[in-house]
Amino acid sequence: MGTVVPALLAAPACAQEREFLHNLFSESGWEIHLAQTFQEVLTAVREERVGVLLSESRFSDGRCWKDLLDEIQPLESPPLLIVTDRLADGRPWAEVLNLGGYDFLLKPFDPEEVFRVASSAWVSWKLSRVMVRRQAAYRQKGPERKGPRSWSDVTPQSRYLRVS
Repeated sequence: MGTVVPALLAAPACAQEREFLHNLFSESGWEIHLAQTFQEVLTAVREERVGVLLSESRFSDGRCWKDLLDEIQPLESPPLLIVTDRLADGRPWAEVLNLGGYDFLLKPFDPEEVFRVASSAWVSWKLSRVMVRRQAAYRQKGPERKGPRSWSDVTPQSRYLRVS
């Protein structure tokens, strides 16, 4: 299968943020795709294999990150959504996590925090893909002796405890 390059789709609001994100991630060996509108994001997610989606909380057409989450969740391998905004209270962060987003990043961006959160999301996405493949292979092959043991096999048995 080979090495998979981390891939990020970013939909920042302004040109400065697009340039910042492009420089931050491309210098680190990431494949980066930039989009500006809600529709561009959807098109890119459907056409490109990205594991991390960094998106504004609101788009210029009135759509928001919740609409985006609704659109990407049914995909076979949806990217993990990181929402960005300038709001400083904890309510948006909790809402993003509760509804299925990966994380929330506050603006202005801290380069180390952005890279740390995106890298963590990439690792989580990649691990979830491995688990999906393993589960599919297990279902296709059926159980093996080397696979998971039954509950009685892992429950400690005491020779001193006798239940009559």
